[in-house]
Amino acid sequence: MPILETFKLVIPSSGEQQKIAHCLSSLDEVIGLESHKLDTLKNLKKGLMQQLFPQEVA
Repeated sequence: MPILETFKLVIPSSGEQQKIAHCLSSLDEVIGLESHKLDTLKNLKKGLMQQLFPQEVA
């Protein structure tokens, strides 16, 4: 008997798979929004740093 035949595989129902997929999609959306927020804050920081410490033009 091959080793793989001794394992029991539990597969979620179709409805449960859809719930999992929806949850993961929601997390992807939150990650995308937070990433955009982080980029915006980095740009704000860069602008503030340039105002606080302007570079002299030689």
